Amino acid sequence: MTSGYEAALLVLVLLLPGAFAAWGFERHVQRYGRRLKDWLLRLAGLSAVCLALGAGPLYWLMATYGRDFAEREALPWWLYLVPGLYLVLPASGGWALGLLVRRSGSPMSRLLGPIRAPSAWDLLFDTRESGFVSCRLRSGRWVGGLYADADSVRSYVGADGPVQDIYIAHAAEFDQDTGDPVSLDGGHVWTGGGILLKWADIESLEFRQTRELGTENADGEEAPLQA
Repeated sequence: MTSGYEAALLVLVLLLPGAFAAWGFERHVQRYGRRLKDWLLRLAGLSAVCLALGAGPLYWLMATYGRDFAEREALPWWLYLVPGLYLVLPASGGWALGLLVRRSGSPMSRLLGPIRAPSAWDLLFDTRESGFVSCRLRSGRWVGGLYADADSVRSYVGADGPVQDIYIAHAAEFDQDTGDPVSLDGGHVWTGGGILLKWADIESLEFRQTRELGTENADGEEAPLQA
């Protein structure tokens, strides 16, 4: 008779492929799609899929090598890779599925659960597009710059929660009278650093994708920016 400890261990082993598949899948999930209730639904669904796909191969392994394993007989060398593949394959499959759903926008996106953006902030920055940000602060000051991964410095938007913030990797100089970024020889004038802003301090924000712009990079060289 199976003890409670052994039963709990068996359930854990059966859920591990689904958990690793969910972990790989969530590499492409929006921040606000990682809530506990969403994760539990994906865990249950992906665990069922992994068990359905793996039932046949696992049965064959047990029927073929189960007795040899119990009697400590010599086993094929490749059999020692199975425990690793038991976790790596679901994680890789989940990662690929998440990438497919993320890029396609197909009905498969329902696997993400309730992913409707809770705010315009999340909807705008969850696309991971590079762009030029112009912000008017509540104090009346204009700030902004390049929101992108550039020159080993990464722009970043904080996760949804009580405090929403944005780090702009390369801040630009702004004309405080007109609110326009300062230009020199057809390109932006950079401050040489980044800028961290809290949403509570921002009165308005304009975002333009970099593929719509032709501007100089942070080193002062003229170059088209790629999104």
